[in-house]
Amino acid sequence: MDDTDDMSGQQAHHWFARLRAPDCSAEDRAAFERWRDDPQHAAAYANLEDLWAITGDLAQEDPDIAAAVREARRADARSWRSRWRWPLLATAASVLLALFLFLSLPPAQGPAHAYATATGEQRTVTLEDGSRVVLDTATRLDVQYGRHERRLVLRQGRADFHVSKDPARPFTVRAGASAVTATGTQFQVRLDGAAGEVTLLEGRVVVASRLTAGEAALSPGERVAVLAGGTLGTVQRLSDADRASAEGWTSGQLVVQAWPVAALVAEVNRYGGTPLRLGDAAVGRMPVSGTFDPKAPEALALALEHVWPVRVEHSAGEIVLYEKK
Repeated sequence: MDDTDDMSGQQAHHWFARLRAPDCSAEDRAAFERWRDDPQHAAAYANLEDLWAITGDLAQEDPDIAAAVREARRADARSWRSRWRWPLLATAASVLLALFLFLSLPPAQGPAHAYATATGEQRTVTLEDGSRVVLDTATRLDVQYGRHERRLVLRQGRADFHVSKDPARPFTVRAGASAVTATGTQFQVRLDGAAGEVTLLEGRVVVASRLTAGEAALSPGERVAVLAGGTLGTVQRLSDADRASAEGWTSGQLVVQAWPVAALVAEVNRYGGTPLRLGDAAVGRMPVSGTFDPKAPEALALALEHVWPVRVEHSAGEIVLYEKK
């Protein structure tokens, strides 16, 4: 490890401690987000989060480990007064304890599998327990099944999960700052950068923040947003149009009801093809309803031009939309 990596690791320890401090402020969180914009910083922090997560996972496996983890975390809290020593000693000690216990135990998890889609691609995957996952465009998903848990990590993109029932092994999807747990249900998770949302179509799920104490139990037809800092938004009831949109994308359809053209353009551009661009602000505010193929931006532009007051220009490999005067 070079000096730059070591410095990033020390800074990651500092922010890990600061975000969990009782007096952590909105300004602290904003400074943290600016620091994490650097890819090397983001990687260092993600590694530390993964190591810390091991302590929680091991605690579920063994009561003695749970007691050790609780004591380590109490020591972390007591040592917060020495904020510069905490990252280098207390957090490191807890992580090393977790790694030692992890390496000394027989493996409780099966092999990990990674699934991904390219831009514009959608893919359906059947997992070993019969659960089915539909991956949207530009999506990455890691899957690892164990004796006591079915653990998945959505790294980016959007996925629809149709979960086979197994009450003895909860089905948990981690995405950014959130963790979604279900036993048998159908739900969707979307992750855009550090923020995301969870939509429940059937059954029941519990959405928990991995950074705060927030938790929300969703009923069918409900959705909750997860902000970049881990805060959960207010649970929202899906409209008929929202539900149609949530169900439509899994079969390659983009169903919209009174979407502004700006939102429609942003969604279609996720799928690649000829990029769409707004030529003026007025066209971006124009509401549009209908069912479109997100992989066919040319067909969408043609529909907008013939049905809505939109003028289309093709220029330099892109489609530019203007309000028709």
